[in-house]
Amino acid sequence: MDRFLLLGAVLLLALSGVLDSFAQEEQSIVLATNKANYLPGDTVQLSGTVTGQSNALVALQIKDSSGNLILIRTVQSDQNGNFALSFKIPSTATSGDFNIVASTKINGFVVTQTKTVTATVPEFGPIAMPMFGVSLVLVITMFAFTNRLKI
Repeated sequence: MDRFLLLGAVLLLALSGVLDSFAQEEQSIVLATNKANYLPGDTVQLSGTVTGQSNALVALQIKDSSGNLILIRTVQSDQNGNFALSFKIPSTATSGDFNIVASTKINGFVVTQTKTVTATVPEFGPIAMPMFGVSLVLVITMFAFTNRLKI
């Protein structure tokens, strides 16, 4: 008789684990941004959906390419599980990936989703400004020469 109780308990635990697995699969956070690449100073429009829970509190963390925390917010999803947040890529940002991490609790389970966006800083070397000045002088000189103007 003890064998049957032990076997029943093992089967019950195994079935419980399978059901928990199915429950977790139905619960998720989906994240989207208005584009994948940003310049310093650009605004990121983040939207998301919590599946399996309405009016959920969603914790959001945004880290720069060095792993520094640049923003932490908590937002609440609506009755359909939708939420949104806007934030700016800092004007001092360096090129690299920004990680967006969203976490919420759905039916007792902590669910986390990550999205990566890329910040690209235009590369102007130390020679860029002098070259721009030389180019501008050449254009003015060519214009003056073709129009026979004296400078």
